[in-house]
Amino acid sequence: MSLLMQDFDYHRPTSFEELSALVSDCQKGGRAFAFSAGGTDIIPQLKSDTLHPDCLISLGGLKDLNHIEKRGNRLIIGSLTTLHDLANNDLIRDYLPALAHAAHKVASPQIRNRATIGGNIMVDNRCIYINQSEINRECHAPCFKADGDVCHLVKSAKRGDDILCQARFVSDTAPILLLLGARIAVMGAKGGREMALNDLYLRDGIDNRSLEVGDIITAIEVDIPEDDTALHYEKLTIRNALDFPSLGVGVRMTDGAVSVALTGLNTLPGLFHAKPGDFDNFDDMIDHVCAEAMDFAKTYNQDFFPRHYRKNMIPVFIRRGLDKIIKDKS
Repeated sequence: MSLLMQDFDYHRPTSFEELSALVSDCQKGGRAFAFSAGGTDIIPQLKSDTLHPDCLISLGGLKDLNHIEKRGNRLIIGSLTTLHDLANNDLIRDYLPALAHAAHKVASPQIRNRATIGGNIMVDNRCIYINQSEINRECHAPCFKADGDVCHLVKSAKRGDDILCQARFVSDTAPILLLLGARIAVMGAKGGREMALNDLYLRDGIDNRSLEVGDIITAIEVDIPEDDTALHYEKLTIRNALDFPSLGVGVRMTDGAVSVALTGLNTLPGLFHAKPGDFDNFDDMIDHVCAEAMDFAKTYNQDFFPRHYRKNMIPVFIRRGLDKIIKDKS
């Protein structure tokens, strides 16, 4: 990784009005800009020269985005809430313990002290052909994500394809939030709006988020689940700390129905549902949701684990999560 970064202007607005003015000035001047929350994802991109904005706009000065509160039957999580605070907050532990567990699984204590929940659900897709030092990238032709003309995973890919890049989605918190039906509050040039978290993610590894230029996520909103709902998250990694998920599986069980969310195995998260009334028995239902999850998975040689091993671990993690939920309920 390079220790030298290209020059850029740095701004830290303290109000939405100041932020909006900065974004407008950049757009009028034709200057590329990027947002930074905790900085744990964007700083490595700047150092490896995979991101080179003219202006870096820190959101850290927007203090109103750092909070966790309960409003009626809903929890509101400010997008600048750190993963450490999320994992240790009493409201999250009481009402959404699986989210606290998933947040605790991210990276290391040092990174969780800086990284934010907004940054984690927006973390850039990863691939070994782009997420390496600039010197190492010189050993092969630049890929599409590095403004080149090749995908080293899918040699037949060409510009104009619906899916140009296979860089994989790696957020640890997104699976649990998706299983909880989370919504996000977005602020941009057109004002504020809400959208389902599931609608945020797009299928291509380069253009992988549906936000418009200049939009920021201000909060994540989650309805507190009913009493008979239980969730679990488990991830496959080489190390117990630091690593992005080679495979992450979230499982939810509510009144016999099962939902599964995946991370680490495609360009976007996977979400699958099964209801007991649609199957002859519980085992058939689980076999079905496991098969759907495995069909969704796209495993390429862009990870430390063998492709077949990562895919074969999907039903193992699903069943392991369900076993834990059932055991905890008994």
